Amino acid sequence: MPIWVHDVNGLDLLNREVPVLTVVGTGLVGASVGLGLRAAGFLGHVIGVGRRDSTVRRALKLNCIDEATTDLAAAASRSRLLLLATPLSRFAQLFEQIGAHAGEDLVITDAGSTKQQVCADARRILDRPGRFVGAHPMAGSEQQGPEAARADLFRGGTCVVTPEADTDTQAIALVESLWRSLGMVLLRMTPQEHDRQTAVISHLPHVVAALLVGVANEQGGWPIASTGFRDTTRLASSNPPMRADIMLANREALVEALDVFAAHLQRMKGRLADADGAALLDWLTELKKARDRWLDEH
Repeated sequence: MPIWVHDVNGLDLLNREVPVLTVVGTGLVGASVGLGLRAAGFLGHVIGVGRRDSTVRRALKLNCIDEATTDLAAAASRSRLLLLATPLSRFAQLFEQIGAHAGEDLVITDAGSTKQQVCADARRILDRPGRFVGAHPMAGSEQQGPEAARADLFRGGTCVVTPEADTDTQAIALVESLWRSLGMVLLRMTPQEHDRQTAVISHLPHVVAALLVGVANEQGGWPIASTGFRDTTRLASSNPPMRADIMLANREALVEALDVFAAHLQRMKGRLADADGAALLDWLTELKKARDRWLDEH
């Protein structure tokens, strides 16, 4: 059962406990964390780690981080809190590298879009898996790189946190303070529940946006496409390697969501084939009300 988290210590705890924070991956999400923390009043030192010196130095030039390096081991050994903001396919390798150099008090978290495999890899690889706290800030953009970073990217969004039964309570407090400091609302759930729900509201929309572009490529319509098509297919412009990485990591839940989507599509085809205007109107009205309720609640 998902649990909303209230009364979490925010910036005060982070400033007291985290003199050095490392962000591994200085693209949109990682760079926005650095900008957001500085705007919020974080007093600690933010190290950005990247595979390519040119990328991480771009983030430094944009004042997203305080220090740029490609030496993950050195950064991990100096840090109290470390955030993974890289593609999911790199996590297992990064856990191996971090584990060999982490201090006993290092807390590790992530911003990955799936949680079951990430949490399983942390448990399998890390010497102190109880110091890892899975997290997924529900915020982003189709834009890429540190140039697209924004201090307010996370403000008002929901961050799902997936602690397990033996996760260290102090580690949970630090990770939740990180995301609360960035203006996010916190929701705890299991890694399994997270992946099932994100397949529906995050990963499936990316698939559908890409499919709409695929239909336009085959059927035409580009010359008259306007704001409706642009807005509906925005997610198709997201980073393809990253999106493929996420879809494959959550493939079981995504296939299940696609099965439900296909069933809805078949019913829609039936209404049109039968020229059943009443059923079509009832269906559209019901779904409009469902979306309006969600907008009213958020």
